[in-house]
Amino acid sequence: MTLRRLAILQWVGLMLGAWVWGAQHALGWGITEATCNSGHAAAGIDHDLWQAILTATAGALVLCGGAAAIAVLHATRETSYESAPPLGRMRFGAIAALPANIIFLTIILLDGLASIFNVACRQA
Repeated sequence: MTLRRLAILQWVGLMLGAWVWGAQHALGWGITEATCNSGHAAAGIDHDLWQAILTATAGALVLCGGAAAIAVLHATRETSYESAPPLGRMRFGAIAALPANIIFLTIILLDGLASIFNVACRQA
């Protein structure tokens, strides 16, 4: 694998979880707002279904980010994270990406499940 491809995979593995969580959270909020809007009956928005689809898609993307980090770890297995750049830096980024993706996957699952099991629209 080329260094350029490894660098791209390393950054995807490191940043995808954060980007996906931010998008999932914002879109989930938008789905809830659209559901609670008085015109949602005409649009036929099924809140729980859309939240489940959004959560599953976001979770799958974060798992892809984890797979990218694992691919970088596998490709740099002969080096240490303390090695000279660029391979050492790529390995360090991939090592940091694995727990970050686990944390973001947990956040996404908790956010999505809370949106599904909580009552979306109620009087304040």
